[in-house]
Amino acid sequence: MSCLSMLHFNRRAQNQLKEISPYIVLKCSRLRSYKLMLDQAYEYFPCFPRDVITLRTNQLDTRDGRYVDITPAIWDNVIDSLETAEVTRRTLPDGQLAPSQVDIQDSSIQNIEISRDMQVDKFIDDVGQTLGQRPMAQFGMITLQNNRSIRSYNIRNGDTISLSVTSRTKKPIIYLYSPSDIDVSVKLSLIPEWSLSVIYPVVTIEDHGQRLEWNVRTHQDGSLTEHNSGLDVSYLFWEAEANLEAFPLSPTSKPLPVDTFNPISSSLNDMDSVVIPVGKVAVYLNKSLEVLGLHTEARTSFITYWLPSILKHEYIALRFIPQAAYERAASLRISPQPDVVTRVSMLFKGIPKEHLANWANAQMQAERDIDWWVDVVGVDPVRAGDVTLFRVLEWGGTEVFN
Repeated sequence: MSCLSMLHFNRRAQNQLKEISPYIVLKCSRLRSYKLMLDQAYEYFPCFPRDVITLRTNQLDTRDGRYVDITPAIWDNVIDSLETAEVTRRTLPDGQLAPSQVDIQDSSIQNIEISRDMQVDKFIDDVGQTLGQRPMAQFGMITLQNNRSIRSYNIRNGDTISLSVTSRTKKPIIYLYSPSDIDVSVKLSLIPEWSLSVIYPVVTIEDHGQRLEWNVRTHQDGSLTEHNSGLDVSYLFWEAEANLEAFPLSPTSKPLPVDTFNPISSSLNDMDSVVIPVGKVAVYLNKSLEVLGLHTEARTSFITYWLPSILKHEYIALRFIPQAAYERAASLRISPQPDVVTRVSMLFKGIPKEHLANWANAQMQAERDIDWWVDVVGVDPVRAGDVTLFRVLEWGGTEVFN
């Protein structure tokens, strides 16, 4: 889950149409370093570009409830007086938002106008245009419903609407390799916490977005022909989003065991991951994917797809999901039954340099023999490379923001 944003509603006279500047509320946790506070804000809320983040507060007694920017010069003097700091975009002297140095899909929520009579679905659509995907909106423990207005929830001045954007599992692609041309049925079934968001070739999606079937003919060159459309393709493609509206993530939710995978609560920690400087990630991934059974084209596609997201960070924590755990979340049923199935899915997140002390074991694990991932994932790379067998290969990944 990413970018938990707290949007406070400021009223003007007589509850007329209002303009708001959305911002985030972040607990100070008595951090002694101003820079560390900014880094923490960026780590937990990466939709805010690092170059435009600023902190402000209305908790200082000397300001009578008025907002003031918290600068590095006054941080040490005010930190003990603060419970929270509000994270927002830096503004220029003329009141304009500071320009972002990143693409709009990675920037913060921009100013919007909102009336209490606005429908929730319109509000979410407006915010989603900036975030790049529709968030879930909550007022307290209540999930805002699309067919209702903001007013209907009795939202008042100073109240908070929480916006949460789920991590999206991207680019799972499925290769089918058979020593002879055969007709194959490929059925994909997801757990209720997940829903398919994009597929190709396009076929009917059933069970509320959680099940589909492709019928294809394999060819000895590795290409496929999808029977319904007649399309010739190199692989089958799907992406999925977590169903936060149906399965909201509790703030007290604990990370799952390493042998369990759930898209809503997927995580990485110091014991199950490796942490690598961003400049070494591509080489590390290429070696890891090779021992896991990915051929040259698959490794290249994997790395080049994820590299733009990886390069936004200083260090990367990553791990590969055990195939058995992944299969329980995204069941793949193929007929006739393949001789070998290899499913490789990566979780990763950015780690600021200041937080490396929390990842000491993961840094040491990055120095281990790369072959240890074979046992973690549970694959058979020798059989995966045997061209005399009917083989299935899938790769994908998820960037984690929690």
